[in-house]
Amino acid sequence: MITASLNYLRDGDDVVVTTVIGGLLLLASPLVVPSVLVLGYLTRVVRRTADGDDVPPVFETWADLLVDGLKAFVVTFVYSLLPLAIVAVAAVLGVGAFVVAPGGGAGSFMGSFVLGILVLLLGIAALVVSLVGLYVTPAALATVADSGRVGDGFALGTLWSVVTKRTYATGWLSAVAVVLAGALAVGVLSVVPVLGTIAGVFVQFYAFVAAAAILGWTWTDVRPVATEVTEPDPAERPVV
Repeated sequence: MITASLNYLRDGDDVVVTTVIGGLLLLASPLVVPSVLVLGYLTRVVRRTADGDDVPPVFETWADLLVDGLKAFVVTFVYSLLPLAIVAVAAVLGVGAFVVAPGGGAGSFMGSFVLGILVLLLGIAALVVSLVGLYVTPAALATVADSGRVGDGFALGTLWSVVTKRTYATGWLSAVAVVLAGALAVGVLSVVPVLGTIAGVFVQFYAFVAAAAILGWTWTDVRPVATEVTEPDPAERPVV
C-alpha cells in the first residue's frame, strides 16, 4: 500500500502542475486560506480513492475546494481543542506552583509538590488525548469526505466501529509512516539554506497526498454500511 501511495500522484497526468500548486499553497499556508485549500484537495483525494477512482484530482472548482477544506479544518480544529485545553490548564497550574504559592515553610513545599504532581498527570493526559485524537481524526475526515456532512465527523458511535478495526489501524500506520518519511526528507533538504527548505515543502505536499490516498483506500474497506429503513407496502400494513 505504501508503494502504491508513493506512485499515486506520479501516475497522474498533471503531476508536475498539481505538485507545484500544492507546494506553493503550503508555502503560503500561514495565510490560512491556502492551507484550507490544501485540506480541500486532500479531501478530494480521500473521496476519490475511497470510491475506487485512482486518478489524482487536479486543482479546479476552487470554490468547492474551499468548502471541502473548511469542513476538514473544522473537524481537525475541534479534535485538537481538548488536548490544547488540558495543556493550557497544566501550564496555568505549573506557573501557579512556582509563582502563586507562598514562599517558605512545609505548607508551601507541599502545595507546590501537589501542584507539580497534578501538572504531571495533566501532561500525561494531554499526551494520551493527543494520540487518541491523531488516531481518530483521519477517520473523522474520511467520514466527512464521504458524506459531505461535518456532523458525521463527530458521530462517535460510527467512528468507534471504524477505528477499532485492524484494517483501519494498518492503514493509519501506513499513512503515518509516509508522513514521517516525508518529514525526514524535509529535514534532510532543510540542510541546504532557503532552496532546500522550499524544495522540502513540495516533498511534504507529495507525502500528504500519498497519505490521503492510503486513507481513501483504507476507507473503502472500513466505511460503515448505511442501513436503509424501508416502509412496508400498504397491503402489508396491519389493519387497525
